Amino acid sequence: MSMGVRKMKAQFEGKVIIKAVHDADLNSFLEKLGLLEDMKNGRLRCSFCNCVLTFDNFGGVYKEDGQIKLFCQKTECYLEVLKRKNAPK
Repeated sequence: MSMGVRKMKAQFEGKVIIKAVHDADLNSFLEKLGLLEDMKNGRLRCSFCNCVLTFDNFGGVYKEDGQIKLFCQKTECYLEVLKRKNAPK
């Protein structure tokens, strides 16, 4: 196990609940959130790295301060979501 993986594992030990949407259901999921047209037209951006979100690089959504936020599939952006979800409130 590499040093980075060990550090990451230690940082996120414990229970993390992840809800998933299958690729086949992504369009209807985004439609329910009112985001489908924005996704199709390249108007959505990752909350962390600011890249344009596409169906190929979409990582997921999370709620923060009552708002729906999106992130791409880059590892560092996903890890940032985990950090924020695990941060004391």
